[in-house]
Amino acid sequence: MTHSRLFKTSILLIVFNILAYPGLSQGNSNEKLDVSGSISVMNEGISTVPSLALGEPAAIFNLSIGKRFRFEPELRFSLEGKPWSFLFWFRYDIVNHDKFSFRIGAHPAYSFRTVPALIDETNQYEEIIEARRFLAGDLNTSYSVTENFDVGFYYLGGHGFESSVPDQTHYLSLYSSIPNISLFNDLYMNLRPQVYYLKIDEIDGFYVASSIALGMIDIPFTFSTTINKVIDSEIENDDPLWNISLNYSFRL
Repeated sequence: MTHSRLFKTSILLIVFNILAYPGLSQGNSNEKLDVSGSISVMNEGISTVPSLALGEPAAIFNLSIGKRFRFEPELRFSLEGKPWSFLFWFRYDIVNHDKFSFRIGAHPAYSFRTVPALIDETNQYEEIIEARRFLAGDLNTSYSVTENFDVGFYYLGGHGFESSVPDQTHYLSLYSSIPNISLFNDLYMNLRPQVYYLKIDEIDGFYVASSIALGMIDIPFTFSTTINKVIDSEIENDDPLWNISLNYSFRL
């Protein structure tokens, strides 16, 4: 499948899920599914683990369908239309109180790369997109210290099935979240600093990172940046690593 066709197919799947929402909710007129999502365009594609990057501009499409149990696909592309990675999350809120929350999740995923392939008939090479398979799970806890200050713990573990990808990946993050910091008029800022440990097979490292978002009340667009800095690492990384992103959020 060419990358342009794959890109179009993925967009159609997202649109189909959004359009299917009214039909899915007709079984119980008093209980409608929550459907929300976001589209982000950035100058540097940065993954869930902030030290892992695409190395070029990217677009990320997120969709969330459900309430306590949710299906949350995340589709990542380079701006050329080539797929970067597809994650098909299933998440469940075990505890979701005002002060404390605990969530678990799991997903199959595909990571893509462009590789040369030999064409037997012509004895020539052409580029194809190769998909590598992953399986991962995560745990996320959060505690509200105050109305506008949360602290939490996040763990992500993954396994790659092909020899060209890491067999085991472990990501452990201690983070805080400071949302809705009023700046002036309707302008607000969200902060999410973290310190984390990353282990990929036999090598590991420690990092600090922060996400900063600026937005206006009642406007669905935000500007954000993610900044990542190595503390001590055996893993080869750009240091520092950062991006700027334009984000559009929606809820149906």
